[in-house]
Amino acid sequence: VQPEVSDFHGNDSFHVGQGLLTMKLAAVLLQLLFLKCGCVLSFGVRDGGRRKPRPVDLPPSTSASASRDDAPPGPLGSTEDDKRREFLAYAAVALAGTFQFSCQGASASADLEGISLGSGSWTSVATQSSTIPYYARICPPSFATYLGRFLLFYDRGAAAWWTKQSESYQLLPSNDAKRREAKSFGSYASSIQKGLYTYVAGDGEANIRSYSKVRAEYAKLLKSLTNKYSSRPGAIRDIALLFSMLPAVYQPIDEMLKLDPEAMKVRGSNKGSNEDNFPVNFQQDFTLLMPDRYDPRYDKATDSFTIEPKINLFEIQIENGSSVSTTFGALSSKPLSRERSLDLGIYALLGISGGGGCTLTHTLVIPLDVVKTRMQTSPGRYAGLFDGFNAMAKDEGISALFLGTQATVVGYLWYGISVYPCYAFFKRFLGDSLLSPAFAVAHTSQIALVAGALASVVASLGLTPIEACRIRAVAQPETYRPLGLLGTLDVISKEDGDLGWKNLYAGLPSLMLRQVIFGSVKFLAFERASDAIFSIYPNLRDETVTALGVSLVAGGISGALSSVVSQPADSVLTFVAKQKGGNIGLLEGARIMVNQDGAGSLFRGLGSRSVWAGCIIAGQFLLYDVFRAFFGITGDDLNQVFEVVLDTS
Repeated sequence: VQPEVSDFHGNDSFHVGQGLLTMKLAAVLLQLLFLKCGCVLSFGVRDGGRRKPRPVDLPPSTSASASRDDAPPGPLGSTEDDKRREFLAYAAVALAGTFQFSCQGASASADLEGISLGSGSWTSVATQSSTIPYYARICPPSFATYLGRFLLFYDRGAAAWWTKQSESYQLLPSNDAKRREAKSFGSYASSIQKGLYTYVAGDGEANIRSYSKVRAEYAKLLKSLTNKYSSRPGAIRDIALLFSMLPAVYQPIDEMLKLDPEAMKVRGSNKGSNEDNFPVNFQQDFTLLMPDRYDPRYDKATDSFTIEPKINLFEIQIENGSSVSTTFGALSSKPLSRERSLDLGIYALLGISGGGGCTLTHTLVIPLDVVKTRMQTSPGRYAGLFDGFNAMAKDEGISALFLGTQATVVGYLWYGISVYPCYAFFKRFLGDSLLSPAFAVAHTSQIALVAGALASVVASLGLTPIEACRIRAVAQPETYRPLGLLGTLDVISKEDGDLGWKNLYAGLPSLMLRQVIFGSVKFLAFERASDAIFSIYPNLRDETVTALGVSLVAGGISGALSSVVSQPADSVLTFVAKQKGGNIGLLEGARIMVNQDGAGSLFRGLGSRSVWAGCIIAGQFLLYDVFRAFFGITGDDLNQVFEVVLDTS
């Protein structure tokens, strides 16, 4: 029985609940990290108002433990232990609820690989066969798209895959879901066509100049389809209709005449079979086959089969020639694809690519970064960015524009090595393993934001002490320039005997907040800007140079936007880092700045930072993609395409 794909909304609330639970899990994790900074490193408000921890809706044993009256109050109104329990409880529930979806989603590709038409497999893009020219009439687009529908209806493997594919779009708006289904079907039909073309054309395309050889291959295919699907009601009629769509010179007439005339009269359980004409949703529901009124007819005069009543099998190139619109749906020029799983080796190469890109770009803009930092630490000293350049070069020498170079190189080498592979990991973990397919497809932007935030948390742990040293070197060069990076680290760690090395993390909350905001917006804005540019100019993907140009432009947009939304945190970070003793927290630092210089102090240096961020993030993504191309880990390199090797035995 054909699986129905029309009603998937019974589990919508569970999908949404699972996604919201995951978002809550990420939020509690971030709270736990900030709380860790406050409790262990003694940052934040030390003597804030005390209150009992907020009760959490957990199992009885956990809730009782978490709401003890004698729990020591923390600086944020909830203890570290309470937050840890809350995080672990949400994690346990999320992972338990996710196990079901992980098991279900893992078999989707396997369903398609089990297609009865032949041997299905996922191969790298580099090894895929060449694109089929649309004028190759030995495998018409109409034949390929109707064969695709035939398999979705009669083949259990293809039907199971399509059901799960449709389920993954159920939380999208109706029009968006239909558009994605049409795109998936077009790519799936392209994989079918490529396998069909390879089979019919023969080794080295030896058959394409011989009508008889092509007919012989189609005869084998017809017999194979008949043997595999003839037990399903209506299959013989649909097979005859399918082969009637071939040009007369390629039709396997002898085999078609052997089909049982009575079997060709049997109609299947097609949802649209009781219609005299094509149903209105025929172009949206790709499991529908031709209505009952259409039949294959043999014409003795032409010695060929036709479809009666006549049907317009139109084939029109659309989307700048990247697809062909047919009566049975669009046929894409690109086969079905997926991203392959990433191993530790690939993550390592992503880290090297990110480290190289970040180090080179930050090194090139050190003078700009030095002036930006000096304007923040010495407000009113310079009239603007260019005045800062001229004044520093004149008063302190050209070398002053390169203060903190050692810290910049080391800090952003770590940043690139950590943030890029972590973003790739968290994005795939959230979208492929933790969340249901439907929720992941409907909330790609939110997933990108959370993944960018989590990656930035990891990067901040190593960047914070190095950034503190860089700011000290720029703000007070006469004191810290002679010490170098290691010497500055040693001095800062000894400024507060009670805190010791923890004093290096005085700016962690503000830096982490800045990086979380900046990093999440940066990755999301870059991806959306790239998608927008490629949607308008799809041909830019074809050449490496133009694709890198898109990375440069999209990176500039994402950098400028990210700098605007994270500017207040950056200003507070600079203010806190230059204070000795490390006892000023994020909120306290912001309060002091506003009281002293007004709210505008939180946006001090925004213009220079926007220019800096736009340039540096543009270069970052450009070099990141250059390194990825060098290592062979670009998007195409990490993609796999679905190929079918027809089996007519």
